[in-house]
Amino acid sequence: MIALGLSAVGFAIDAMRGDELTLVFSVFYFAGCVAAVLAVQQRALFTAIVQPPLILFVGVPLAYQLLVPESPGGLRTRIIDLVLPLVTRFPLMLLTAAVVLVIGGIRLFLSNKRSAPARSQRPRRAATTPRRSDGPAATQPGRQPVSSTEMRTPRTSPQDSDPMR
Repeated sequence: MIALGLSAVGFAIDAMRGDELTLVFSVFYFAGCVAAVLAVQQRALFTAIVQPPLILFVGVPLAYQLLVPESPGGLRTRIIDLVLPLVTRFPLMLLTAAVVLVIGGIRLFLSNKRSAPARSQRPRRAATTPRRSDGPAATQPGRQPVSSTEMRTPRTSPQDSDPMR
């Protein structure tokens, strides 16, 4: 909203002064996009980074359609009248997008750098190991004995330990 709002203010000022977008619009557009990438929360950073070309791509033809009266030349002339201002502002869009991308990249880098020590200071969970049990489940067929005493003396059933048999 910051970038769109400031671009609209620049458009309004230029609309009051004449029938063309001037340096005033360009300054408000650039300032709005930079202010937006500096002001947004971390989760909205992607939107702030990708919006400069979108605002210019939609805003400039729309502004010229509202500012400039229709030309009698037909559809081809009308398309040229709408596309030409967009093409001439391509360097502005490129510069703004590059500055916003650099600022957004720095913000992302700094936020990852700040959160990295917090992650490394957390105790790491040990790898889960199977529980050792001295119960009958530990000696089921197909399972390895889990204690050294089980390895030395096999468990027997109560019938096997009866001396009368």
